[in-house]
Amino acid sequence: MEKLLIKNGIVVTMDKKQRIIEDGAVGIENGKIVAVGKTADVEGGFQGARIIDAKNQAVLPGLINIHYHSHLFTRGLFQSETPTATLDELLYKFFYPLAKKMTPEDIYAEATLGYVEAIKTGTTCVNDIYWRITALADAAKDTGIRAVISSEALDLAESETIEDNEKGFLAKNNIANGRVKIWFGVEWLPVCSPEMVTKARELANKYKTGIHIHLNESLWEVEQCKAKFGKRPIEEAYDLGVLGSDCVAAHCVWASDKEMKILKETNTQVAHNPISNMMLANGVARISEMLGLGINVGLGTDAPSNNADMFEVMKFASILQKGTKLDISQMPFHQVLKMATNNGAKALGLENEIGSIEIGKRADLILVNLKSTRFEPVALGNFSNLLPNLVYSAHGDDVDTTIIDGEIVMEHRKLKTVNEEEIIENARKTFRSLKDRIF
Repeated sequence: MEKLLIKNGIVVTMDKKQRIIEDGAVGIENGKIVAVGKTADVEGGFQGARIIDAKNQAVLPGLINIHYHSHLFTRGLFQSETPTATLDELLYKFFYPLAKKMTPEDIYAEATLGYVEAIKTGTTCVNDIYWRITALADAAKDTGIRAVISSEALDLAESETIEDNEKGFLAKNNIANGRVKIWFGVEWLPVCSPEMVTKARELANKYKTGIHIHLNESLWEVEQCKAKFGKRPIEEAYDLGVLGSDCVAAHCVWASDKEMKILKETNTQVAHNPISNMMLANGVARISEMLGLGINVGLGTDAPSNNADMFEVMKFASILQKGTKLDISQMPFHQVLKMATNNGAKALGLENEIGSIEIGKRADLILVNLKSTRFEPVALGNFSNLLPNLVYSAHGDDVDTTIIDGEIVMEHRKLKTVNEEEIIENARKTFRSLKDRIF
């Protein structure tokens, strides 16, 4: 594996000291960070290394998307074909019938497209829940992204099942030098039997892995669970033993006070998806209250966000809480950046491996080009505007270089692992084929 030195950059460590190192450097060897500091102090130990000159760039930990769906072929179709449909109507009338007919090859084409988009917009790790997870794992391996993958399992005929998820775990867990991990997934409780949900927990415990589940995303879901189980979704998930530190609960928009207390007491991880929640008119999650209780909350794009840009998610996560609460102090920029890095790593049980730039961690890094009207003039020191501008001004296409597990996956906006044009063309061909076969 290539020895790398990133030098002359502005290193935003996101470590406990929250250091910003001007004219900073990061040394990488065998996929790990082995040095962090001033360029003058670091570069002497990296004679002969591959040099990445990060002048006029910010060096950040890669962003971590803890709730993602790579079913991109539905992107935009919901809005054009069913513009007034609610989430439950979209799933039952559109998505589930489509997903049942998709082959592993179809899903590989979707996932490679999605993972390339994530890499190009600064995401180095995704928590992806979808179908045909062996195809997802292969797509993650080939594109170079770090991925936690689980089945969107449910109890409908011809759907993905927990048994499929187990097969995927046995076939693909820890491939690509441990860069790809398999969890167990549960779609959402209205379409899952208690027996299926309990089995997901049993298998996660057996294989010492995690669980990814949708909870309290919509009012419809809450009412369905009350009718079906006599309890709200998070209450039912708790009684079934699903919740815990190894469980990522996506959305939690309609969490009651009692349910937020359950999330805190069980140390359950929460994935906040502000853009998706707004686009589907599902409401605004009580994220400020959750953070105040000490619940770990990370960020995600979901699928209805229509892109994989986590910079966009950071901005909306902040301004949505400010706007709805009429309180400018809500969700400050430094807290949101922490949610997209530190908190995301913790949610996936990877806080000792990724999420900050520290010696000993895996080298998952991004370089953001600051030589742009969006950032200039760049100010540091006592009057720094760097972090606010990274959260409120940056776009994913400001990312110049992406490094994952010590490998340069994208350099100067060009993919190094796969041919982007071929990925796009394969996605187009696959979608055309789907239209002929299904629509």
